[in-house]
Amino acid sequence: GKHSLIVGGSFMSTGDEASVFARFHFRPHFLQHSGFRLVASDEDAPATHLFAGSFSGQAAARDDDVVEEGNVASDNVNSNVYETTDLLSMYLGLHFPQSGSKEDMNPILDHANSPIHGLGFPQRVANLMVSLNPVRTNNRALDVGCAVGGSSFELAKSFDHVEAFDFSDNFVAAARQMQSGEELTFKVPIEGDIAEEVSVVHEPGVDAAVLKKVNFFQGDACALSEYADGKEGFGTFDGAILANLLCRLPNPMACLNAMPKIINKGGVVVIVTPFTWLEEFTPRSKWLGGFNDPVSQKPMYSKDKLKEIMEDLGFEKIHEEQMPLVIREHQRKYQYIISEATGWRKE
Repeated sequence: GKHSLIVGGSFMSTGDEASVFARFHFRPHFLQHSGFRLVASDEDAPATHLFAGSFSGQAAARDDDVVEEGNVASDNVNSNVYETTDLLSMYLGLHFPQSGSKEDMNPILDHANSPIHGLGFPQRVANLMVSLNPVRTNNRALDVGCAVGGSSFELAKSFDHVEAFDFSDNFVAAARQMQSGEELTFKVPIEGDIAEEVSVVHEPGVDAAVLKKVNFFQGDACALSEYADGKEGFGTFDGAILANLLCRLPNPMACLNAMPKIINKGGVVVIVTPFTWLEEFTPRSKWLGGFNDPVSQKPMYSKDKLKEIMEDLGFEKIHEEQMPLVIREHQRKYQYIISEATGWRKE
């Protein structure tokens, strides 16, 4: 197996082994090191890595061939696909399936066995949380990763107030436009360079009274704990939804660990995710699952780890279902995704 190397001695060595010429060879996955206490810093270690990889436990032992996490995060900042016009158009179509009705354009090209059951995904996520009957303490809801706001407006039909945020400035700006009643359009690609412009249309029941219940802001799901501790007006919630967000976060645990702080007793969190882990969004060492245990070689599944995490945080699993969605890329090409939706009640 591959040995790792400490160059230049160590702080607990004496004699020649404290020399800058000292070399320590070891295998971090060997069980004789299981008694070591590993300490992680919030800052990057002042060390030069001789090969790509990390030393954050079993989840990282498989990472010898990946790019350092810092480089991955840097690349993400410089190439955020969620700030592009194409993605904005796709998400407006996803969140507001009535869009195009004025122009007589259906959300899915009419054909036999059309997967219309995949439409209205944001609304179905919001309604699932409501159907799980969270205990109403302050009648407030949270939409983490709200995108362009379709799920937020649906929540506002059932709650007195909704806090909704997304990392994308473009998405939040579009949500605010929809909230203000300003006309908003986007282009649906038809074929090649041909596209048709359609108007964005709210779902039935989203009136002025509903619209004013939502507070949209640009935010970071990994900073939820900070919002809970210090953001004015943020407060706590009877329910929260995370729709297709978890596997797009650079640090999913930072988001999940905040749930006990922000959810009232008896409140419900709905987490919907396809567990599509990609290094361009999440460093491998932060994946909840989707890999083989480096020691036993058993598959480590994200849903099992999520259950363990949520139970440790004081939540009971009360619901599970498979939830399909359809995203239109152009008139004849669609993404069909089956996410797993789970409901968690705070004990």
